Amino acid sequence: MENLTDIISLLAPAFVAGALISLVHVPLGQEVLKRNIIFLDLAVAQFAALGMIAFQTFIIVDEYSLLAGYGRLGAGLIAAILCAIIFHVLEKKSGHYQEALIGCAFVLAASMGLLLVANSPRGGEEIKDILEGQVLWTSWSHIIFVAPIFISVVIAWMVFKKKRSFLFYPLFAITIPFSVSMIGVYLVFASLIFPALAVVGMKNHKMIIGVLISMTSYLLGLICSYLFDWPAGPAIVLLLSISSMALFFLNSKILKR
Repeated sequence: MENLTDIISLLAPAFVAGALISLVHVPLGQEVLKRNIIFLDLAVAQFAALGMIAFQTFIIVDEYSLLAGYGRLGAGLIAAILCAIIFHVLEKKSGHYQEALIGCAFVLAASMGLLLVANSPRGGEEIKDILEGQVLWTSWSHIIFVAPIFISVVIAWMVFKKKRSFLFYPLFAITIPFSVSMIGVYLVFASLIFPALAVVGMKNHKMIIGVLISMTSYLLGLICSYLFDWPAGPAIVLLLSISSMALFFLNSKILKR
């Protein structure tokens, strides 16, 4: 059995990645819930994934080279920004059909991704990695690369409160591709929506409590992944759902009294 030091060295990068994700996703997730555009994150995440898949399909490079890594991120970033721009333009024009359009965009991007990898011998594995993520194998170098980006997004969100209406889509589009590359589409959605739902009935300290719930869920999910040999992404989603829904229903019960 591995000693405690080995376990910590294995899980520490993944937990730090989860902490960064929590810091940036919780405030953005609360804004998503406030705007009632729940599937926006899924659509933007899926378009980011589509960009990454397209790069892997059409650009022939060594998959372990720096060009492959940064190229995938760049392609995902471009696709996510284009998706966000389109929905920003449509926000005031689509009215109550906006959520339907977002859902259609998600299905379109997912289907196009499947078509791109249909003839690839590793197609199923590529889709699985993008959806489920590989948070357990996040490297310190990747964390060092994305940390300044995520911290800058959080600072911009907290400092320019009066500009949030304008900043939301650009900051969202910048964040999502890097998140997808680390944790996958499913965990991106869960990290945005579950903590936001957990604190929806609260009046004070919503961001702080949401971040604490998210970080705790990441830690417990990673521990469960190690103890039970579960895939880390789904394990964290499970813990996020349990902790967030428990607090959500507790708040709902308290508010009804």
